[in-house]
Amino acid sequence: MVIFAQQVGRCGHCKNLKPELVKASVDLHDQQSNAIIAAIDATKSPKLDGKYAFDMHERTAEKIVEFLKDPKAPPPPEPEWSEQETDVVHLNEESYKAILKKKKSALVMFYAPWCGHCKKAKPLYTSAAEKFKDNPKVMFSAVDCTKSQSICKEYEVQGYPTIKYFSFGKFISDYESERTEEAFVEFMTNPEEQMNKPKPTPPPPADPIEFWKDSAPGYEHVHMLGSSTFDSIIGPSRKALVMFYAPWCGHCKNAKPAFASVASQLASTHQDIVLGAVDATAHRDLGSKYSVKGFPTFIYFENGEFASEYHGGRGEQDLLQFLIGSTDKVEL
Repeated sequence: MVIFAQQVGRCGHCKNLKPELVKASVDLHDQQSNAIIAAIDATKSPKLDGKYAFDMHERTAEKIVEFLKDPKAPPPPEPEWSEQETDVVHLNEESYKAILKKKKSALVMFYAPWCGHCKKAKPLYTSAAEKFKDNPKVMFSAVDCTKSQSICKEYEVQGYPTIKYFSFGKFISDYESERTEEAFVEFMTNPEEQMNKPKPTPPPPADPIEFWKDSAPGYEHVHMLGSSTFDSIIGPSRKALVMFYAPWCGHCKNAKPAFASVASQLASTHQDIVLGAVDATAHRDLGSKYSVKGFPTFIYFENGEFASEYHGGRGEQDLLQFLIGSTDKVEL
């Protein structure tokens, strides 16, 4: 059995995988296994063809060894929502205007396939749509914003899922009720009455300090940025690396410790370098301004100006190498 790992120059996931592959190889050797782990640098062998049974998506030594002891094909991926037989009408850039114009009451969910909140809402939204399948005036529909970006831009969608109510093709209001089957059904049974109800007071945004201080020593050296403070902190800095995150994002939580540690190491020795963080769910204007599409997104600034997105590794050494050209811990 051979595992091919694509090692792409500055690919952070590849760098994180390397030590796990080495450990798995040692474990297999110690267990006298006949399994072989091999790696291919796809940047040097882009046209290499080979036969393989299926992709294997494990990323830890323990799971890789477990897999190679008894390799089995993973279950087939779930078909895209638009390919499933449901009562939700899927809209695209060619069809959405004509379809929406025909319905007195249409609810549109703007979503992204990778979004956890969207995945949670989909079955509830689908079940609600089924309740109205015999009502020709009502439609539950959806737009995949990764495929129909122009629609999502037209209606200023800045987070997922965003649900909006339309009548005969005209946007009427955002849907602000709960994302439950019962709430969807209640809203579409009498949209006018629901829209005239007093709006519940939205919960205050999550405290960024609470997000960072949990499992991120050195967090006090990460600048918590918002719409009113972003320019005043990033503007005077020679270099700045800003992490746009969402509190619910698992990859963001995993990235916190190294990011905070580097901020702490540089605080006294490189005061012209700023590491900052933006909760993009609370400051959507900043996420929109810098075209943040997923989390975490790292953006690098020089002299207060956008320079590039950072796609390197997320470990301490990767960040230090990028910011100051050194992989050694900074002496404090």
